[in-house]
Amino acid sequence: MCAEDAELTETIKSLIKNVDQVYLEVDLDNASELLAGILELRSKNGQTLHSSLSLNDYNRIKDFFEKFQPSIPFSVLELQPPLMISASLFELLLPCERKNGLEIKIIDEAYREKKETKGLETVAFQSSIFDSIPYEDQARDLVKSIDSLEKNRKAMYEMLRVYKEQDIEKLYTLSVSEENSIGNYMDLLLFKRNYNWVDRFPAIAKEKSTLFAVGAGHLGGQKGVLQLLRAAGYSVRPLANKK
Repeated sequence: MCAEDAELTETIKSLIKNVDQVYLEVDLDNASELLAGILELRSKNGQTLHSSLSLNDYNRIKDFFEKFQPSIPFSVLELQPPLMISASLFELLLPCERKNGLEIKIIDEAYREKKETKGLETVAFQSSIFDSIPYEDQARDLVKSIDSLEKNRKAMYEMLRVYKEQDIEKLYTLSVSEENSIGNYMDLLLFKRNYNWVDRFPAIAKEKSTLFAVGAGHLGGQKGVLQLLRAAGYSVRPLANKK
């Protein structure tokens, strides 16, 4: 997200200060795990964009990223799963020069407060999710994303607006309403992960007081983290979280 939007509120800072540990989706502070995960991101079956797309589509993707993301050689970028490349495309659509992730801000604050950070998943596990989605579907959706830039830009701006309003349910609806074949794999990308996390929360929180920080898209919906916690018998209430 834009750097000016990736600011921790006093509520979040207070939570970090008063818990024993912080759990994110992955432990971004673990360099060895991150490196192992990055190595896992390469396609394991030898498929590439070049072999999966027409020459015309391949060249259009290559030309786009060489123009708009020249800091990363396309020969390096195309080693990633197409779904990861699509994610970097959406980052390019953000209306700002300076970008930052809220996870990094949380890790920095946890470090300042001398709190341990851990991950609910490993990067290697997340990369295995990409391997479970047909490469051809990922590649086709990447082409579609390039062909629908203006539409995607408007969708991104709308998601940012809703995110700032902290409307969890509407954000969830926008997140799962994308018109592409990846929408067929929401069980892998969202729902199964939500169930796994909620199963782990009690044991983790029983051991130490814990702040769990996951992507906002995981919270809403009937299979979202909040509803799953309610279904498990927990009381869930919002905290004021204004700047």
